[in-house]
Amino acid sequence: MKLGERLAKIRNEKEYKQKDIAKALDVSQQVISNIERGETSPDIDLLKRLADLYEMSLDELVGRHFNVDNENSIEKRIMNIISTLDDEGKELSYDLLDKVAQHQGKQ
Repeated sequence: MKLGERLAKIRNEKEYKQKDIAKALDVSQQVISNIERGETSPDIDLLKRLADLYEMSLDELVGRHFNVDNENSIEKRIMNIISTLDDEGKELSYDLLDKVAQHQGKQ
């Protein structure tokens, strides 16, 4: 998926309109439209502000997946599973991992 398509998909999933994003980022709606249609590319500053607005990392925003050198590492396996989950699944996974980490800290 191209970056503009991805940004449009995320915006729609978050139930924002182009004009809402434009206002929040202090740019014109045309800028958002041009990016989503692939007419222009956003600069890194705009991408960072979008990531903040959507409460996600830049990697998540642009669809970059976490890479670990060791293909069989537990971290890689966990990240591969998490990357397939929806927001609710990711939140549940986070809660579970947080509980495990708390448990480890108590021993």
